Amino acid sequence: MKDWEILMKEGRFVGGGYLGAKIWKIEPDKYPRRGYSVEDLKIGFAVGSKVHKSAVKRNKIKRQLREVVRLLLKEKKLKNGYIVAFLPNASIVGKTYEDIKRAVLIIFKKSRLLI
Repeated sequence: MKDWEILMKEGRFVGGGYLGAKIWKIEPDKYPRRGYSVEDLKIGFAVGSKVHKSAVKRNKIKRQLREVVRLLLKEKKLKNGYIVAFLPNASIVGKTYEDIKRAVLIIFKKSRLLI
């Protein structure tokens, strides 16, 4: 079973407005062959064609999400031991970087992943 399948099966959804996330607290004993550790932190971004037909706009959204998460990781503000997938919906198109940053922070606060 792949990380994505495990996350979609086991994870819980945290959402708010135009951005949602699927979050799973890693349980190494449950999938021993995957080699998970409680020190792992995996974050992914799934921006599908339902969000926007233009790959340029989808990629821009992914870049903005990645930058917000990169800065949080650099400042060591996220807990380890989780797999997270961000799942934006179509209403995210046209939002500013600050709006996206605010939405990401809300999701991390709701899921108690911020240190």
